[in-house]
Amino acid sequence: MLKHIVMSALLLAVPACANQDSPQGALPDLPGKVLIVGDSISLGFGAMGPDQNCPLTPEFNSVSHSYGVQVAEALGVDYVMFAWPGIGLVHNYGEDQTNTMSMRLAREDETARLDAADPVQLVLVNLGTHDFYQNDPSEQFVPAMEDLLSQMSTRYSDATIYALTGPMLSGNDRIFFDHAVETAVEAVNTEKDTAIRYLALDGGDPSVAFGCQWHPSVPAHDHMAELILDDLRAHNK
Repeated sequence: MLKHIVMSALLLAVPACANQDSPQGALPDLPGKVLIVGDSISLGFGAMGPDQNCPLTPEFNSVSHSYGVQVAEALGVDYVMFAWPGIGLVHNYGEDQTNTMSMRLAREDETARLDAADPVQLVLVNLGTHDFYQNDPSEQFVPAMEDLLSQMSTRYSDATIYALTGPMLSGNDRIFFDHAVETAVEAVNTEKDTAIRYLALDGGDPSVAFGCQWHPSVPAHDHMAELILDDLRAHNK
């Protein structure tokens, strides 16, 4: 399903274009940055591939087409990417189980990077694809996701926070994944009186949804970005 690629940490701050409204409604005015917390999906790996059979090599990767960057561009704000290929919240892809996102978030050097990203006003968390691929780590995953979301709500108290799922898993893997993330969101919102939003993403038209190694294609990223933007518009009415 996923090809493991070793890569150094990515924490990029990049400017974007002007806020784009649509007939569906106005987007909120978010002068701060968009923070994207995720894995190879968020990095746009394989997005430029012609189909699911191509390798995850650089010529097929495109962070500029990734859903999170598109959201930042539509809002007209900068983005910060905090993502690694192959990373899970509590369980990475492959045999290397060091440096899960939970481990990274316990390290001062990584949390210092997150502090330096401020001001952040939109957080997009998309983690769990590697955790739940042919696996159900819900018992460890749910409290870890609660901790991550709590950290984000404390660090960026004025930010709108999304906990996202999808679109690479299917069947029971997807069911377990969705349930775990939604459970964590509900727990944090109840305990901390926050308004973290759970949103399940899909890749849109399946005939054009897949890039290399089943990663989302450019059309899939377009669709995912629009789902997030539509939700932002809906909450801005």
